[in-house]
Amino acid sequence: MSTFERQWRGRFERFAARHEDEHQVSGWSAVGLRRRVALFQQLLDGGLFRPGARLLELGCGAGTYVRLLAKRGHPVVGLDYSLPSLERALATDDGRPGRYVAGEAYALPFASRSFEGVVCIGVLQALTRPEEALREMLRVLGPGGRLLVETLNPWSPLALTRRMRSRLTGEPLKLRYGAPRTVETALGATGARTLRRISLVLPPRSLPAMADPLGKPWVAGAVKVVPGMRLLAP
Repeated sequence: MSTFERQWRGRFERFAARHEDEHQVSGWSAVGLRRRVALFQQLLDGGLFRPGARLLELGCGAGTYVRLLAKRGHPVVGLDYSLPSLERALATDDGRPGRYVAGEAYALPFASRSFEGVVCIGVLQALTRPEEALREMLRVLGPGGRLLVETLNPWSPLALTRRMRSRLTGEPLKLRYGAPRTVETALGATGARTLRRISLVLPPRSLPAMADPLGKPWVAGAVKVVPGMRLLAP
């Protein structure tokens, strides 16, 4: 395991040990988790997965999406490498609708074609070999299955600023940014087909007041139609 990944595992273990709020356990801002969940709900309402599909969430953290999917009738397994995070998920999951497993993204402890859908949110930015993790996700996905994966935009102003600061100071980046096209290319190399690319515009953690303005419908519309906005804003 690389130093980068050891540091992230340590962070997630500390987050779970120190915090009770789900967004803090997962390392998100409250706004970031709320907006992600709202978008996820919209995708489910739009038929992302067939009713009753067997699903895996890779990097389940406090179990937010596992519980949401289980309540919609999906047999769902949440996997995470942070034992304190899994303990937090179990403590929150009073009804035990979901199942939780400890494991690694590079070697998922499931047989091939075990699931009809895989959800991976907030994981690739903490991995040094995301292509290997993507191949594992596709391995456990059955024919016609669907994968929902999130990646951080490397061309956003915040990401560009962080990369410039890293070059000037010599300090390593704390996050990995993977361009959507790079992820799509890695998936396509294994035979997967991109169905849809979705943009989500979020404020920096230090500027939560920007959440409401950035959440306006016209912002989402501009991202879709204004040249360059889709590349820079989300």
